[in-house]
Amino acid sequence: MATPGKLAHQRDLGLDDLWQAIHLYMNLAYPEGKWPEPVARRLNFAKAGSLLQILNQRPFEKSPNMAPGNGPIFSLRLGNHFYPCMKLQIQPWPNPSKYLLSVNAHDQISSLEPCGADSEAFRALQCRNQKLKEAIEHAWAEAGLPTFVRFLRNYLAASPCMPEPDAARGPGTPSGTG
Repeated sequence: MATPGKLAHQRDLGLDDLWQAIHLYMNLAYPEGKWPEPVARRLNFAKAGSLLQILNQRPFEKSPNMAPGNGPIFSLRLGNHFYPCMKLQIQPWPNPSKYLLSVNAHDQISSLEPCGADSEAFRALQCRNQKLKEAIEHAWAEAGLPTFVRFLRNYLAASPCMPEPDAARGPGTPSGTG
């Protein structure tokens, strides 16, 4: 039995998957194909060794998972062409792959003054980050990589259909035809 943090829950994640996720992320986050030097250094991580060894080294960050019994969340700060703090995350998840990929926009600041001078510009930044996050996660799902949306689609597709309650059918619709 593996201990938390030993990546037993992520045994199906391969280096090829990780590199595919990074490639898709970078294509959308930096459409010009150029990224800052700190990002280039982060992408130059060791490619030899097990995935666990790689994820437990710099430049990957490891955060504790608040869900009991789950391993840590690993992240790689890659930013984007207008915001340097966005991260690619690998987190444990109760799906067949045992993990999912997500983008953390890293822009949820609770201390921001709601009516402050910069609040409108910051909300616009958050909106741009959200759209980019969704585009990256969509590209991952389309490529067959595990994301929450893909997990949810598979879950719903595998769930038996529930009959509609009578109230949802509307007036005058016979039972069984709605």
